[in-house]
Amino acid sequence: EDLFISEDKIRVAYIFRNTSKKPIETRVAFPVPEFPEEPEGDLGIDTHSNNPMGFSVTVDGTKKDFATEIKKKDGQVKVMHHWMQTFPAGEALSVVHEYKPAVGGEAGFYFGSDERKSRIKQYCIEPDMVKWLDKQMKDNYTMSVSPSFVHYILITGANWKGPIGTFRLTLKKQNATDKLSFCGTGVKKVDDKTFVMEKTNFTPKDNLYVMFIHQNDVSQ
Repeated sequence: EDLFISEDKIRVAYIFRNTSKKPIETRVAFPVPEFPEEPEGDLGIDTHSNNPMGFSVTVDGTKKDFATEIKKKDGQVKVMHHWMQTFPAGEALSVVHEYKPAVGGEAGFYFGSDERKSRIKQYCIEPDMVKWLDKQMKDNYTMSVSPSFVHYILITGANWKGPIGTFRLTLKKQNATDKLSFCGTGVKKVDDKTFVMEKTNFTPKDNLYVMFIHQNDVSQ
């Protein structure tokens, strides 16, 4: 699984292998994190669209038709894309999904007691970044930085036969001055905007929550 995440695009490329001696036909489902139908801010997507994130899928380089199931409850929208897929016996199959994420964001940054605890836990904010954020704050709030949140449902990767043999996550910031935080280990910096985490025989146990932090030019 090769997963790319930015604020503008999510792209995930899989190589699936049918290790049996017979073709396997099954329904493949791909959920995305739920989002508010009437968001307070701009999510960057049409929340009323039949395909709000512009989802697409290709199989061995050919576009694949898919169905979309949309459920709305308590002001939240849940989207599930699915299709029937045949996995040839004893062969590998390339499947690629691409879409624009629903990006949650704020004009400033709240870091009071409730936000502090939840954000440190959900995005694994390290102590040095906590100190840096605290320096920006006045009464637990600042306009000098603003967060954007991108979530990805990763635990469905544990539904296949065995662990993911090779997993690669690439995170890309919009600007070199941006900061990011997420729960991951062994992360390597590729350049000023790009970070990579690689795992072998990987079984995801939680979803992926990424926080991008933008530094704003705010006059005092």
